[in-house]
Amino acid sequence: MSPNSSSPFAFSSMSVVENESENAPTDLIMEQMAAGAFGALCEHLRHLSDRVQNIDLMTVGGFCRNCLAKWMVIEARKLSEDLRVDRVSASVFAGSEEACILTVNTLYSFGYEEAAKEVYGCTYTEWKERHQKMATEEQVRRYEESSKLHATHESNLLERKSAGVSGQLSERVMIRLRAGAFLSLCHHLRNRSDEVQNIELMTIGGFCRNCLAKWLVLQARKISDRIGADDVAVSYFFDQRKRTIDSLDSFGYDEAAQYVYGCTYPEWKKLYQKKATDDQMERYRRSKGIHAMHDDDWLATRSSKEGAYPAQHIPSKAQVCTAARPSSLLSDVCCQDVESLVATTTGVTQSIDFSHRMPSPPKGDLVLKIGILTVSDRAFANAYETGDLSGPAVESTVIAIIKQMSTAFQDQNISISHIEKTIVPDEIPKITDVLMLWSGKMTNSDRSSEERCDLVFTTGGTGFAARDVTPEATNLVLDRQCFGLMSWAGMELTLQQPLATLSRASAGTSRDTLIINLPGNPAGAAQVVELLLPLLLHAVKDLRSVVDGVNTSY
Repeated sequence: MSPNSSSPFAFSSMSVVENESENAPTDLIMEQMAAGAFGALCEHLRHLSDRVQNIDLMTVGGFCRNCLAKWMVIEARKLSEDLRVDRVSASVFAGSEEACILTVNTLYSFGYEEAAKEVYGCTYTEWKERHQKMATEEQVRRYEESSKLHATHESNLLERKSAGVSGQLSERVMIRLRAGAFLSLCHHLRNRSDEVQNIELMTIGGFCRNCLAKWLVLQARKISDRIGADDVAVSYFFDQRKRTIDSLDSFGYDEAAQYVYGCTYPEWKKLYQKKATDDQMERYRRSKGIHAMHDDDWLATRSSKEGAYPAQHIPSKAQVCTAARPSSLLSDVCCQDVESLVATTTGVTQSIDFSHRMPSPPKGDLVLKIGILTVSDRAFANAYETGDLSGPAVESTVIAIIKQMSTAFQDQNISISHIEKTIVPDEIPKITDVLMLWSGKMTNSDRSSEERCDLVFTTGGTGFAARDVTPEATNLVLDRQCFGLMSWAGMELTLQQPLATLSRASAGTSRDTLIINLPGNPAGAAQVVELLLPLLLHAVKDLRSVVDGVNTSY
């Protein structure tokens, strides 16, 4: 049997083991870690193109480079279906309806050839011509004898659903495809714990399950360093930023192994690891030239878990493997049904409970168009390995809170029709152009005028640095300012972080659009959203409340 085969295996839930970690990185960061680990594996195999043959990987592990590519394609098909039927997923990955349609069609046309380039670093045909060797009779015999281990892939999922679509998938979507392929590999190996030994993987491929776990840790360190280098140390959410870094720095091999093995490594060893024979040890020693190397300094934890965030539970539309171990290993282990997860809490720390001071949401139907504007020179220049984190943090928190309200209050029907998202540098004209477009004061000649949003969040540029100009740009667009809103938010949040009062954030209305400035720190921005969103919904309702020329608001 496979370890914990009945537990969901998702980026967010950390539930690959019965007792989940209480210090897990957030859902978005965990997804990026998985994608980064997939990239590290592909790079490892590229360096060994002449020495590690696909037929040998299939023989000992039941998968090869082609399987990695096919798992990416399968993830593309599943994500395209999610975007087609689920508005929340569509808003996360695409934004507007037009962008969603293009993304779905591009995912439909994403095929093996495109995925193979991600894995091989070139086309599969080019790789075969340069590196593939003629298999010996012994290799073929061993390959045929190992057929029960081989991953199978449903041809209907691998076929292109559309052709001739000229579109490029965003980096956000590609991260999901890489991360989904990584999880498929982990699940594949978990289902073969009895048959696939680490020593054989190391001997043939130069890596094993432990390497996959260590590559996850390496990605945690890289993301931590990226966040640490961000110029938000003077922002009023420095404490949350520090705890996010602590969470990543305390993420060690033990936690990573649980993602890969589905249980702790000692538990897996006790259940499945077999004593190596003399022949296995000799072949392992002879293969040391291809073994992956891992820097112990990078793998060592940098902080204790005491200051880290609690585990996050805002799942995204990830591939979730919930089926028990199949009776036959020939079943398609990477094509199990996808269980759509529903967010149950917001993506921020719950150290302050604001619920007793929050009003219930407005009654009746309220369909929202939301805009999220990230203001950051470096995010605009794509200078971050992880991409923008603050915008997605705001988005996931808004979606989670709306879902909570819809579940908790039966007489209120609040939903999101779509979410507009963009990134601009710290320049006043760039900021004002987007705010005027989203508040209906300016039209985009390339698109329809349906971009007007009910509620716009900006994130970043609210501090005292010379380039922090978001409040100034916002005030140029506002018709009416709401001074009390951000002052009250600052007082409330000062209970946790005294530096909260240093925020220069602004808020107000531009025509019928409500605009709110948030800090650039992802955790800080999410916490402000958690505090303000129940109030903001009433303000949005007020802005729509003119009936027959009479204002029916409070």
